[in-house]
Amino acid sequence: MKSGMIRGILFIAVGLFMIYWAQTHSPRDLGNVVGNAISGSYTMSEPWYYACLGLGILVGVVGVLRTYKSMR
Repeated sequence: MKSGMIRGILFIAVGLFMIYWAQTHSPRDLGNVVGNAISGSYTMSEPWYYACLGLGILVGVVGVLRTYKSMR
């Protein structure tokens, strides 16, 4: 495997994890807020939620582009 492809796959994985993290700590869903409070976890503030979500999408897209570029 090329190093560019490995980096691209790693970027995709990190981007997906950041999106997952943002969704599981969302400030919007009341069920998640209550569940997080009971389990001892936390809920992100709205600006940090959107920052994490946007950064996850950006990192994932960069990963897809790197993977595509290394396959050509």
